[in-house]
This record gives sequence, structure tokens and C-alpha cells, in this order.
Amino acid sequence: MESIEELLDRLHGRSVYLDTNVLIYFLDRNPDYFTLSAAIVEAIEYGSIAGYTGDAVVAEILVKPYRSGNIELVSGIKAFFQTEQFLTICHHDADTFDLAAQLRAKYNQKFIDALHYATAIRSGCHAIITNDNGFNNNDLLEVISLSPFHAQ
Repeated sequence: MESIEELLDRLHGRSVYLDTNVLIYFLDRNPDYFTLSAAIVEAIEYGSIAGYTGDAVVAEILVKPYRSGNIELVSGIKAFFQTEQFLTICHHDADTFDLAAQLRAKYNQKFIDALHYATAIRSGCHAIITNDNGFNNNDLLEVISLSPFHAQ
């Protein structure tokens, strides 16, 4: 089993899509996954790997602070995602939605997982980092789960 450092070395120079949970772990300083998510965010920040995510990820992350009425947190999250030369935020166009429908049909994924997967593929990403078991490895995209790294 490779370490998080070995993973980041292997991904050096590659494009990686971050699923919602990875960014929530980082932003919420999750006690179980903050160190792992911070290592990934730091690798993106320093340009070791190219980080991508989608508009849907941003929307998913904003739900909890909107629900609780925490407008200050909403502003902070939006500012985080607007940081220049950090994460590329991909927009979901009609072709991405069509690919998501195809992936959902073929792999029986939840729609939101298929949308993230399709966005990663259409953005030219090598891998998607997640902690969601709704993603399957196949020849289209490497799926990297954080759980095995947490167990180390």
C-alpha cells in the first residue's frame, strides 16, 4: 500500500479532480481526514498536481452553511474557490450532462457521482480523489479513495 506522499509523487504533473468530500474534510478540518486532504490541497497549491473540481462540488459544499444561515462561512467558502491559480472550477455543460447520463446507465452510479466522474473525464483529469464508494475504477479514470490512506 502506497503512502500519501508516494501517491502525490506518482500524481506529480497530473490533473486530478477532487470530489466534494475531500474538500469538505479540508474546509471543516475533519479530525479523521484533514491531514490527508491538506496534503492534497497543498500539492495543488504548490503546483505539484493540477487540481480540478466542478460547480456541483461548490454547490454541495455551500448547502450546510446556507442551511444554518452562516453567511460568513458562505463568503469564506466562495473566497476559497475564487483563489487564483489554485483549483480549476469546471462548468457542467450539455455534453458533460450527456456523458454523466451514459456513465450512470453503464455503471449504475448515483447521478451526482456520475456528474463528477463525467466532469473529471471531460476536463482531461488522470484521476479523481474521493472517499465515496459510488465510484468504480475503469479504463476511463483512476479512482483514488482516501480510506486506505487513513488506515495507515
